[in-house]
Amino acid sequence: MRIGTESDADLRFVPGRAALVSSSRTLLVADLHLGKAAAFRRAGIPVPEGSAQGDLARLERLVGEHDVRRVIVLGDLFHAKSGCTERVFAEFRDCRRRLSQTTFVLVLGNHDRGLRLSPAALAEQLGLDACVAALDEAPFHFVHEPASDLAAPGRDRVVVAGHLHPRLGIVGPGRDRIAERCFVAEPGAVVLPAFGSFTGGHLVGTAAGRRLWFARDDAVVDVTRMAMLAESRR
Repeated sequence: MRIGTESDADLRFVPGRAALVSSSRTLLVADLHLGKAAAFRRAGIPVPEGSAQGDLARLERLVGEHDVRRVIVLGDLFHAKSGCTERVFAEFRDCRRRLSQTTFVLVLGNHDRGLRLSPAALAEQLGLDACVAALDEAPFHFVHEPASDLAAPGRDRVVVAGHLHPRLGIVGPGRDRIAERCFVAEPGAVVLPAFGSFTGGHLVGTAAGRRLWFARDDAVVDVTRMAMLAESRR
């Protein structure tokens, strides 16, 4: 199985913090955390608006660019119940209407479950085609948390997940530092970066069998060797 940026890869990483399963014309994104800014503002923390609208516009652009038939959100479409205002829901429903020819599936994440809505109610409110705990489609097993389905039948397949918000920092010879969201691939598992702009990140490093790609809006860059070289200099 080929995983990376090659056009014939079974799972292809694309600019814009997303991945494609070309055989089924499926776009994979994770961790949009819509409503996070609204939740912060309701808690009295002044943060600017606009990140969610920009993320939804990027999602629409990716669907059009890659002629996507289906979108799978790998969890945490929304951030918190306190941030799920009618405006936040309406912005997503407007996006959903503009992408009415595209099937939308939500693999429920821990933040989505915190909304205290049943999967059926969430799907109905937002126009989703399905809300599921996990999705098993050979050769992949789609889930929110990479290690949450250790006993599932899909464990003999490649687990594709989100949840961790991976970021990679590389320190150069002159002590200059580059830090970016990244895709992480290991034998049997792939973790996507957070799609949402207003999200934190979890720093990852190199490991045996692990490959790393910077996930930029304009490019996807394989930095595995660069990261290994930088760590060897420490």
